[in-house]
Amino acid sequence: TAALLTGGLVPLASFAGPKPQSSDSPNTARLKRLHMLVAWTSLVSELTAIMYATIARNVLLEAAVPHTHSLKELLLRGEYALAWTGVNSHFLFGLLGFVSTVSLNAWLSFGCNCAGGRIGPALACGASSALLLMLSVVNSAVGKGDAQSVQHLPSLLGLFQRYAFLLLAEVFVRRKMLIGIAIALSAVAVVQGA
Repeated sequence: TAALLTGGLVPLASFAGPKPQSSDSPNTARLKRLHMLVAWTSLVSELTAIMYATIARNVLLEAAVPHTHSLKELLLRGEYALAWTGVNSHFLFGLLGFVSTVSLNAWLSFGCNCAGGRIGPALACGASSALLLMLSVVNSAVGKGDAQSVQHLPSLLGLFQRYAFLLLAEVFVRRKMLIGIAIALSAVAVVQGA
């Protein structure tokens, strides 16, 4: 699924995305920059999800897995917690970004007033509706407790927070400097893109 989204994001993040024009109003120019930032961030996020999933699958097949009482324990608190939260966080972030990009693209392509009527707002509202529904479904699933009614993460935001905590632990506890550099470069990208 992540590969399918990636295939859809490549054109939106490159040749098929709206291009800035000197005649753009300040708001249109800002929306075009936002479109490019969201499209590229979503694309890279989906590629990261694919990488996490591929590497975790290979390690599971090739290495001895520590004994645990449940798969959930292994994935949420065990050796594969970073991979599990990384796959889910990046996949969902990329998916939500993809839908946001579709909405922005519809608005930028058709706007409010075009010969076809108000199709721009209709498409943007339809994509936004799907985005909100996806957020609701994800929040319900992530916040659902296990068989003992133990809630592991309260929402999608909780999933992202857990992922950030695990990443920072990799940097500061396990001294994984490439992850630290990746986090720093992400921060620079956000500041430069704003």
